[in-house]
Amino acid sequence: MVRETDTYTPTEGMRRFLRARDQHCRFPGCRMPVHRCDIDHNHDHARGGKTRIDNLAHLCRAHHTLKHPDVSDTHRWTARQERDGTITWHSPLGRTYTDRPTHRVMFV
Repeated sequence: MVRETDTYTPTEGMRRFLRARDQHCRFPGCRMPVHRCDIDHNHDHARGGKTRIDNLAHLCRAHHTLKHPDVSDTHRWTARQERDGTITWHSPLGRTYTDRPTHRVMFV
């Protein structure tokens, strides 16, 4: 499987892997199914973030916008993803939340 591409848009194989891995919005506690989510770069593509599996995750529209650079620092969340797909979220209040991908097999 291709794990990285030079384009902004992930390949179909990458999208399929992400659907199977994520299954829902990756914001802590959100269970919006992937078919109603956007695939987002955790490290913003416009700021040098690569289009690769360990920098992409499904986020629902509401949680996707919480981490955009145009949101003020008092309201913006940040996310950092590890190679295994674990995402560590940092709230504007300084709290940290961890979202781990599911470990069960799913075919999509």
